[in-house]
This record gives sequence, C-alpha cells and structure tokens, in this order.
Amino acid sequence: MRWVLSRALAASMAGLPIIVITAASAQDTCRTGFVWREAFAGDHACVLPQTRAQAALDNSRAAARRQPGGGPYGPNTCIQGYVWRQATQTDLVCVTPEIRAQTARDNAEAGSRVASSGPAPAPQAGGYRTSEWSGWSRAAGIDYRYRWGWNPQDGKYASNVDAVFEMRNPSGQLWRGAARSVDCSQNTLSRSTDVVLQAHETRQVTFLTPNCGSRTNPSFTPNVVKSGRFD
Repeated sequence: MRWVLSRALAASMAGLPIIVITAASAQDTCRTGFVWREAFAGDHACVLPQTRAQAALDNSRAAARRQPGGGPYGPNTCIQGYVWRQATQTDLVCVTPEIRAQTARDNAEAGSRVASSGPAPAPQAGGYRTSEWSGWSRAAGIDYRYRWGWNPQDGKYASNVDAVFEMRNPSGQLWRGAARSVDCSQNTLSRSTDVVLQAHETRQVTFLTPNCGSRTNPSFTPNVVKSGRFD
C-alpha cells in the first residue's frame, strides 16, 4: 500500500493548515476503461480518460478564470460563466456549469467503477446475454451509456448484436436525435434509431447492429447525435 498526501484548502480555527492523508491501494483500482481523475492530489475517482484530461486542462486554466482581486465569494470567486468544480467541498477550481454537473455524476458513480467494488457476474450458461454497462458519457447535450446483448444460440446474432442505449436528458427542453452505431471497419454510420426525450426523461433504446467483435466476445461502437447535426 502507498500513501498519498493531499492538502485541504480550509484552515482550522487556530490558523493551522489541515493535512488529509488518504490510502491508495488495490481498492482504488479502476475497472477497465476508467482511470483516476486526479483533479487534486489523492483524487482516485474513476472516470473516463477524457474526463481526466479535462480536469488537468481546467486546473491549468484555474487562475485565468478567477475574478481579479476577488469578489463576493472571496479570492476564489469565478469570472462570469464559470462555477466551482466541487469535486470535493474544498475544490474551488473554476469550470463551466457542464463540467461541474459531470463532476457530480462522476462522484456519484465512482464506486461502481472500482475493480474491487464487487465480483464479476457469473458466466451465463446459455440464452440471451448482456455485457456490463459502460460508464456514463456526455454527447450532443445528453448523457448516455451503452451495452450489447446477444444470444449465441440464435441465428439472428450470427454476425449481429443488440445495441442497447440508456439515454438521459438533463435539460428542461425536448431533445430530438438518434442513437447510432459506427461501421466496424470505417468511421461511417452503420445503424441508427431516432430518439425523442422529454425534459429530464431517461429512456432505453435497442436496435440490431453488426457485431464488431467475435461470437463469444462481441462489441459495437456507439454514437449519439442531435437532430440537425450531420457528421
């Protein structure tokens, strides 16, 4: 086990800095596909690699996003358009509101992304199978996660899998778009299904798509797009 030191911003009433010591061990190991966020020293919340990169970028730009001379919230008051990230109560790095919302979601889901958070599901003897859910991602103004389903004994799945999306609209407005899969060999559209989400609605959608993996270890590449955007 190794020990990691992280400093809290707040001071005690006596004016002494508070030092927090956290343990980093095998219990911090992230599931495949996730990495430590490292928004601050000792931050072992498991997130997607692009989220860690964003946290590093926000840290590097923190000073430029603070109001010169401070403001109503003290020396860490953010300039207009930015808010505190709050990965912890003492995380006062200024970020966009979208990043703060993503940070809160990552904190809430961090426990499920740890490799030691629970045993792997037992292999299914036969019939219809599903993979584990991916982590939540943000694209085209909504949150989504995905997995695939298939039945090795069913001829329909000889070269296909079910693409299963769970899509969440965090806004107060109607969202129209599509859940899509990307071609296995080219960066082009493979399959697509239209989706309409009411304000704050969460829905699951499923469609058949070519299997980009093997019969025993299938996969597909997901994509989400909002109506009016073509790529």
